[in-house]
Amino acid sequence: MGFYEKCSIMDEMPLAYCVIELVFDEDGHGVDFIFRYCNKEMAVVEGVPVEEMLNRSFYEVFRNGDRKWLVSYADVALNGTKHTLKDFSPEIGKDLTTYCYQPEPGFCTCILLPE
Repeated sequence: MGFYEKCSIMDEMPLAYCVIELVFDEDGHGVDFIFRYCNKEMAVVEGVPVEEMLNRSFYEVFRNGDRKWLVSYADVALNGTKHTLKDFSPEIGKDLTTYCYQPEPGFCTCILLPE
C-alpha cells in the first residue's frame, strides 16, 4: 500500500489537498504529473470530480493546462524542497496559493488555497 492510499484521513479536510506523482522524461525533466490522491475539497477548487482526477495525468484532466507548475513540483519531488506558489491558475480561473512538500521521493503534496 502506497503512502498516498493512507491519506483518507484528509478526505474531509476543508482545504484542497492532493498527492501527485511526477512523470519525468529520459533527461530527468518533469513532463507531467499524476493525481494519486485528492480529497473532496480538490473537486470543489478544481471544478472536476475526484474520480476524474485520480490516477490520471494533469494534462489529461486539463488539456490546456499551464506547464508553469511543473518546475516547482519537480523540484519538490526530486529534491525535497518546500515551495509556496502564488499565481493565477488559468485551469480554474482563480488566483491560488499552493503549499508544496515532499512526502516521499518522486511525489509532491499540495495544499491549494484559492483567493
